[in-house]
Amino acid sequence: MRTITLNPPNTGVAVENLSGEPLGQDRMYLRCNFPLPSSAPGGFDVVVPGKDIRFVKPEDLQTLERVERQVVLECAGNGRTLMSPVPEGTPWDLDGVSPISIAGHRLADLVGDLPAEVVEVVFTGADAGVVEPEGRVPYQFSISRDLATSPLPLLVTHIGGEPLDLAHGAPVRLIVPGHYAMNSVKWLVRVEAVTAPFEGHFVMKYRYYGDDRESEQAPVAELAVRSMISTPRDGDVVPSGALEIRGSAWSGSGVASVEVSDDGGETWVEGDVEPRPDQPWAAVPWTVTVEAESGLLEIVVRAADTYGATQPLEPRWNTNGYANNVVHRVRVQVEEP
Repeated sequence: MRTITLNPPNTGVAVENLSGEPLGQDRMYLRCNFPLPSSAPGGFDVVVPGKDIRFVKPEDLQTLERVERQVVLECAGNGRTLMSPVPEGTPWDLDGVSPISIAGHRLADLVGDLPAEVVEVVFTGADAGVVEPEGRVPYQFSISRDLATSPLPLLVTHIGGEPLDLAHGAPVRLIVPGHYAMNSVKWLVRVEAVTAPFEGHFVMKYRYYGDDRESEQAPVAELAVRSMISTPRDGDVVPSGALEIRGSAWSGSGVASVEVSDDGGETWVEGDVEPRPDQPWAAVPWTVTVEAESGLLEIVVRAADTYGATQPLEPRWNTNGYANNVVHRVRVQVEEP
């Protein structure tokens, strides 16, 4: 793990751990906007117009169907330091991401039918801090009515088969598979259906500003397709001959293909990857074997998603440094055995 900031705590994951296998809580990345709450909440309020406020304890969720999924949790700022100039914000390299297995309950099963006038659902966490210009605010984020009432969002109670620990949102957090993690609110204390678009600090922050590939102020939403090389590592010395290259890929819609280059992106070969239509939000492992000759080898990987989008060879840029899914490159020295 790489310590990025101490207060609030933010830690990154070593690239070699991104092979596609789910990580436990002790090995996954940690992203916090504010200091951790001193203790876990005892539950959360559910507020729906025209209905009585309900206080839901973690054990109350056990009456709902339990759902297990494999997903990728990725910070919207992952890859920020690869932009030029580097935007302000937490300096993530490519370590603000983790493949994980989660278990919980569908948000839609809890909130039920929403009144026709509801347009969004707002989630409030127990963490809070000072932001400009608002002053002290809790961490809050909203999702659309359509998304909230779909089977996708989960009220998560377990990661890697273990109950959530405090750092990762105990006892209950939201996770929206296939979406960047800013809306996966931790330490839930309130779930509120609202009749007007929510314009809280973080909802307005996590938007694309100054990005020529997005409309101005478009919300950051689905994961952009990305692939990573987990082995060999950048700077490794490897013997000449058959060289197996491994890694993983993911996107908000699922991975369609992976290509690998061993000459810096001049030529490409198809990687061996098995798409997972049953778990489109999961990381998929890939492999390819090349014949490595003595000298410096620059390996590049790019993936394509089921929409047909592929990774750019050069970094994208926007004011806040979001969704930079530039291809991953590693350079290794090949020597005769």
